[in-house]
Amino acid sequence: MVLWRQGAGAIGCCSFLYAPLIYSYNPHKFNAPEVENALTEQTYSEAVRQLIYLGEVGDKPWLNYLTLGLTQADIPELIRLAQDVDLRWKATELETEDLSEWYAQIHAWRALGQLKAEAAIPALLGLLHQVDDDDDDWVAEELPEVFAMIGQAAINPLAAYLADSAQKLYARATAAEALKAIAEAFPERRAECAAGLAAALEAYQQNDEALNGFIISAMVDLKAVEHLGLIERAFQADKVDESVLGDFEDVQVELGLLAKRKTPARPLRFFPGPHGTLAMRDPAAERWAENKRAQKAKARRKQEKSSRRKNRKKKKK
Repeated sequence: MVLWRQGAGAIGCCSFLYAPLIYSYNPHKFNAPEVENALTEQTYSEAVRQLIYLGEVGDKPWLNYLTLGLTQADIPELIRLAQDVDLRWKATELETEDLSEWYAQIHAWRALGQLKAEAAIPALLGLLHQVDDDDDDWVAEELPEVFAMIGQAAINPLAAYLADSAQKLYARATAAEALKAIAEAFPERRAECAAGLAAALEAYQQNDEALNGFIISAMVDLKAVEHLGLIERAFQADKVDESVLGDFEDVQVELGLLAKRKTPARPLRFFPGPHGTLAMRDPAAERWAENKRAQKAKARRKQEKSSRRKNRKKKKK
C-alpha cells in the first residue's frame, strides 16, 4: 500500500559545508557501499539517538526536528543514521514495521532536509537505489522533498545522477522528481532544473522508454515549453512509454498549447506479462505513473481548498 504524506515547510537555517562522515562526493559513483553490521552498534549522540525512538511517522505533518535540539553540528551523525540500513531493516526481518528503529532512517533524512544539509547530498543520493532494490516507496516519495529543502546545491548532483546510465530506472526517476520539487520550491531555479531534466532526455535513444516518460512528465509539470522540440523528437523516435503521460498531443494539451486532442488517442502498446502473457502496460511503469497521478490530484485538491478559503475571506471583507 502506498502512503502519501504531506511534509512541513523547510526550517530556515544557514548551512555550511564540511566533509560527510562516510561519503566523499563523486558525481559518477553514487551507490552506497556495504554498511558493516558494526554501524548499528556505534553510539549516537543523545540528540540524534532520540530519532531512533520516535517511532511511526504515519500521515502526520513532519515534526520540527530542530525543536529536539538538533543543530548543524549533528549533521555528520544524522548522515550516518540515514545510511544505517541495518537499523531500519531489522524490523523487516521480523516482518513488522512496528519497531521504532524502522523509522529512524526516515526521521534522519527529514531532519537533514530541515537543516538544509548540503553535506548530506551524496549520502541521500546513495539511498535512491533502494527504490529499485527494496521497492522502497518512502525513499521515492520523501527524498524529492528532502532535496527540495536543501535547495540549489542539490541541482547539479541530481542532474548528474539522472544522466548516469549506470543507475537504476526508478532511482533515476526519483532524481527527476527531486529536480522538479526543487524548481517548485525555488521558482527562480526552474530553468536550471528543467535544463537538468532536458540534459538527461537528450539520451532518449539509449534511455529506458519509461524513464523518458518520467522525465517528460516532470518537464511538463514545470511547463518547460523551451524544451518542446526535444520532447517531440523523443516521441517521434518512439522512445517514450506513453502509459506515463500519453503521447505528444497529450503533452501539448497539458502544456496549454492545444485546447484538446486533434486525433483519437492511440491504443497503448502491449508489454510482456507473466507466464508468456501480454499486458497493456508495463506494471512497474503503470504503478509509478498512478502514484504520480494520485499525488497531482492531492495537490490540486489542496490548491482548490486554499483558493476557496481565500475567496471566503474576501467575501467577509
